[in-house]
Amino acid sequence: MNDETKLPQQEADHTPPPEDPSQVLSPRRRSALVTYLAILFAVAFLFVAVMMVVETQRLKNLNEELKDSSQRTSASLTSNINALQEENQRLSGVNEELNSRIADLETSLAGQEDQNKELRSQTESLEQEAETLRQEKESLEEQAELLTQQAQDAIEVSELLQKAIAADEEGKMKKLQELLEQIEPLKELLSPSELEWYENLKID
Repeated sequence: MNDETKLPQQEADHTPPPEDPSQVLSPRRRSALVTYLAILFAVAFLFVAVMMVVETQRLKNLNEELKDSSQRTSASLTSNINALQEENQRLSGVNEELNSRIADLETSLAGQEDQNKELRSQTESLEQEAETLRQEKESLEEQAELLTQQAQDAIEVSELLQKAIAADEEGKMKKLQELLEQIEPLKELLSPSELEWYENLKID
């Protein structure tokens, strides 16, 4: 009897529990849920699409800004390059002018050096001529001194001869002899007529 009692009880344990009506979706609820999920997906898709459009527009604007910036930078670089080229051309012109001036100065300096050499040569020649003239002047001065001395001696010997003639006429033989001795070293300075007088006085 116990076995018979246990069998219905075991069968009762294996019987599935009845379904909860609150957990079972009705077709209407299922359709509403699907519609809700579809709306969620549509909103998400629209949101993603809008974000993509916004991002695309932002990237497009950024690209345009970058393009404008690149164009401005390129224009600025081109302007700077043109300015540098113009400055380079100007500096090249200045450099050429300076080189031309340097060449002119070198040519002028070379000519000046030639002139200086010629002037030095002329100066040396003039100095040699001046030295020659100085020597000639000294020689002429010596000759002038000699001639002056000779003139003085000639005057002196003439005066001595006059005194000798006077002494002879006065008969002062001792004084005459002294005068003749003084005239002897200078007799070459006497004129021919005076020399004749001197010789006559010696004979007397």
